[in-house]
Amino acid sequence: MKKYTVLLFMALLGGLLFSCEVKESRSKGEQVQEERPLQPFSRLRVSGIINLYISQGDSESLRMEGDQKLIDELRVEQRGNLLSISLKEGQKSWGKNEKIEVYLQLKDLSELEFEGAGQIKTSSMLDLDELLITGKGVGNIVLELEAELVEARLNFVGNMELKGFSRELLIENEGVGNIDASQLICQKVELASSGIGVISVHAEEELIMNVSGIGAVNYTGNPKQVTENVSGLGKVNRN
Repeated sequence: MKKYTVLLFMALLGGLLFSCEVKESRSKGEQVQEERPLQPFSRLRVSGIINLYISQGDSESLRMEGDQKLIDELRVEQRGNLLSISLKEGQKSWGKNEKIEVYLQLKDLSELEFEGAGQIKTSSMLDLDELLITGKGVGNIVLELEAELVEARLNFVGNMELKGFSRELLIENEGVGNIDASQLICQKVELASSGIGVISVHAEEELIMNVSGIGAVNYTGNPKQVTENVSGLGKVNRN
């Protein structure tokens, strides 16, 4: 029964993500590139249907590619160490064949907050101290990083993939979808999941799991200490 319930929710999720997908075809408007100046920042907030590609370098820079009319509707604001990228007031989404791509280079990142429908990807590995990820909405996130601590607080519909290395990983999930951190090599992993879907992690030393949602937790790494608290329709698999 658990298996069929999970499969049903995954099928519904697939349909929702397909309907909310950012289309790959471009509109026929004038295609342009535009750069905007940035001051140093360490916190990033992304809202709206945006394809964002993040890299790390010696300075901060922002480049946008897409229709001129779409770029004109994009708002880039800085307040202290917070950079916000969003749609202008009243602009909720693009047309079905329209999109904009944003290329962001940063020196450091301590917080990533996303909301809306789109995708966020790293185009190179990020070398960070600590990173807090918070997310809601609909999206696909792929991050490759090396950090001392990664903390993810998630309540979104979609998929997240984490790769690289982190001494410690903390996950709080209340959303619907898949979180694949099996390629993020960690010493300690602590997770609490009350959502729907599959979470995959890799722990070398210690693994703490509190699972009360619908779905599964898969783990690898042969951790020396494992703590499981499972209720509801959830299950834990050792791979």
